[in-house]
Amino acid sequence: MLPNLQAYHRPDSLEEALRLIRQPGTVPLGGGTHLLPGRDPSVEAVVDLSGLGLSSIEGKPDRVSVGATVTLQRLVESAELADLTRGWVREVVPLVASRNLRGQATVGGMLARGEADHPLLVLLLALGASLTLWAPERRTVGLESFLAYRRRLLTGGGLITELEIPRPVGTVGLGFAYVGRTPKDWPIVCVASFLRMEEGICQEVRLALGGVAERPLRAARAEQYLLGKAVSVEQAEEAAALAARPLAPPTDFRGSGEYRRAMAEVLVRRALLMAKARVGAG
Repeated sequence: MLPNLQAYHRPDSLEEALRLIRQPGTVPLGGGTHLLPGRDPSVEAVVDLSGLGLSSIEGKPDRVSVGATVTLQRLVESAELADLTRGWVREVVPLVASRNLRGQATVGGMLARGEADHPLLVLLLALGASLTLWAPERRTVGLESFLAYRRRLLTGGGLITELEIPRPVGTVGLGFAYVGRTPKDWPIVCVASFLRMEEGICQEVRLALGGVAERPLRAARAEQYLLGKAVSVEQAEEAAALAARPLAPPTDFRGSGEYRRAMAEVLVRRALLMAKARVGAG
């Protein structure tokens, strides 16, 4: 638990929650799966977000909106998200936590932590997701920009209220590849790829990588290279090399920087060819 906790708040309006969160030593509380075990001595008050009506998954004509207090397990169970992600959400989310923890951990907490190797963040990045953030006014921020400036945006009372995932338009394919210590372990490196093809030519591409930098990131040079191409095996190999070349991954007990960089190249190629093979598949 939190050793210096002095106050617990459960507001029933967003306005009240934002006012409370801006007070020194006060933090939002979603599922608490990282906050409570972390025993942060600087936390003196928590603001429970469960009364704010942020727990819905809503399908809209051009996107699916996910409230910040939706649990990770509900993502797995959502037919709407399974369809939008071509089933990948049901494959990726179980990599990050057990069934019990998925039933408690929230989407907002996952986004706020912004972990560098989180496979769901990588998948969302490839899907072109964005989020609604109050900091202090309401704004919509692309996930890529949010991850780059996450600490600045959340410092001083910023609050995530919603995740938005656009519905793909046209003939698209989605691929995901990863390497871990075991087949069901948290990925050491992971890659997600999104392709939109017209008459066999790539018109839109997003390549997202996790576990190779301080945050999940896009491979902009590789994406640019693939536009206007057929995404052949040779072109996927060249794109993979372009994606891996500028990387300077960290080293830790799960893998050296050199290993992560080598795996990034392998996984980019694999994810791209997987997406190409699935173009047009429902």
